[in-house]
Amino acid sequence: MNTLIIGGTTGLGLKLAKRFKEGGDNVIVTGRKEIKEDIEFKAFDLSSPELARRINDFVVELPDVDRLVYAAGYFQEGRITDLSDAEIEEMIDVGGRGLIYFVKSLLSKQDKLDELITITSTSQWTPRQKEPVYNFAKAGVAHFSNAIAEDGRVAKVLVAGPAGMRTEFWEGIDRDDLNEMLDPSWVADQIIDLASEDYKYRFARILRQPARVEIIETR
Repeated sequence: MNTLIIGGTTGLGLKLAKRFKEGGDNVIVTGRKEIKEDIEFKAFDLSSPELARRINDFVVELPDVDRLVYAAGYFQEGRITDLSDAEIEEMIDVGGRGLIYFVKSLLSKQDKLDELITITSTSQWTPRQKEPVYNFAKAGVAHFSNAIAEDGRVAKVLVAGPAGMRTEFWEGIDRDDLNEMLDPSWVADQIIDLASEDYKYRFARILRQPARVEIIETR
């Protein structure tokens, strides 16, 4: 399969890129900084202006994509009045609009997509005072993906919501629960296993203490 991973240069996205390549896929990853891995990289900044046009131009130049993995995102903390307008807009672009326009552009070009995998988080279903826009983005991505599963042009949709993971993002940040966070390599393995099964739509939570997978809905 031709697999396109948005946000595949670090963290869980990069772990998934490696797993899919090991499985024989032709993998392309996007991000702002080039990677040193033996994986095809195409620079793309989701936070730059004219997002819809740039995504469409980007997709037009790609070979047909069989699997889209949307792993773009970053953690944002702050009450709604603590966040600047620019911070809010960037979170919405990276966390939500990017997915919408990539799916739209791919379907406009190809008229089909074999598989969509979207990565959310526990913030998809757990409201937190200091994560309002992050909550908005993750919940929106999940519900958008659920709706896209109803589109006959998309054969399969997996929404995976992992708890916090020990990724590069937390380097230099003092948190008491870092040792309790999930190993992104293990999370990637669970997503690969979930994606290997037959269904039209699946939503799975990937939780910690103990580390486990809970399948919430399959149809």
